[in-house]
Amino acid sequence: MLKSRDRVSLPESIARRIEDAEALDAIADKLRASAHDKLVDPPAVHAFFNGDWLGHRVHPISAQAPIGAWSMAVLLDLIGSEKHAAAVDTLLLTGCLAALPTAIAGAHDLATTSGRETRVAVVHALVMDVTLGLFTAAWLKRRRGDKKAARRLAVGGAVMAGAGAYLGGHLVYRLGVGVGEP
Repeated sequence: MLKSRDRVSLPESIARRIEDAEALDAIADKLRASAHDKLVDPPAVHAFFNGDWLGHRVHPISAQAPIGAWSMAVLLDLIGSEKHAAAVDTLLLTGCLAALPTAIAGAHDLATTSGRETRVAVVHALVMDVTLGLFTAAWLKRRRGDKKAARRLAVGGAVMAGAGAYLGGHLVYRLGVGVGEP
């Protein structure tokens, strides 16, 4: 019989399955190697993204801007008031633009992983790429006047962002990626 401390949540179970998914290794190794050449091998670039100047890696802090902007956009949009329309548009675009340097910082962190860590990092990156795609599509739908479709896309983006954030937390808190550095 499982004790409460032995039970594993559904998200944790999924994360562990990703860790064990050796089928991801070919793509993971290619992505890691490419990112390593560009973001880890140059010492100044590595020092910047590794956060030598900050006290910890850059990616966790940079992720706050897109997640915060997107979260507020969804909240204001769900309130449904037309008076927030310009703010929703601005927040969606801000989140999308802020996600770009965040992805670069994340690619640096992926480049410093191996094995199970890389598998989870690749899926985290893919989920966050889908998140960016959904929020970008939501912004475009709003620009074209289809606010109902935009709202659905943004809510989907928020769900994906939550899943991606969970995997990011798993990388740090369960697998120790970046812990103890710089």
